[in-house]
Amino acid sequence: MMKGEKFMTKLTKNDIAKYILKIQLNFENAYRFNSELDSTLLLGTWFDILNKYPKEVCDVAVNNALAKAKFAPRIGEIVEEIKILNSVNSKTNEELWAELMDIKYSVWEISRYLKYPQHYEAANKQLTKIYKNMSDELKLYAVNLSILIEISELSEENLSYEKNRFFRNMPELRKHREDKITAERFLNYIKQNKIDIKSADEKDDI
Repeated sequence: MMKGEKFMTKLTKNDIAKYILKIQLNFENAYRFNSELDSTLLLGTWFDILNKYPKEVCDVAVNNALAKAKFAPRIGEIVEEIKILNSVNSKTNEELWAELMDIKYSVWEISRYLKYPQHYEAANKQLTKIYKNMSDELKLYAVNLSILIEISELSEENLSYEKNRFFRNMPELRKHREDKITAERFLNYIKQNKIDIKSADEKDDI
């Protein structure tokens, strides 16, 4: 998610129509439709793919794709531009590790109070706040508060091994998250359009 994205504008089908028109104006033979159905299907497809992104991000992505294009940009090229924009606003693995180290001692110190019943509620509240304020990408590694506390308790020697593990696993964790988001969007598209995705074997049995 880009910084400030929650304050951005939701994309509409009118925005998609403007993107297609902009491409048509820049590329004479781009997206010329034989029927209204063709136009509706293209607009719907682009909207289904792009509507999870803020309008402001899509605006920039379309302009960037046009600036690079020798031929009329396709939807995949625009999505690639969105990924580039998002990666610019994402923290690097080095920055995420530094963030983890910045909170390590505070987490360790506060967690000492969890073993005292009279302090448990206050300590847990503080730790929950720290975890909630962590970068979402960092939560891919420290998936819950318990793991964060475990990391805070590591010795310097074990922390060195943990750092190696962190840098080895983060690229795969990021990819897994992206694949999950893609799958969720696909399933949502299938559900919204009531598409039957029975396998070929199932269809043969009908």
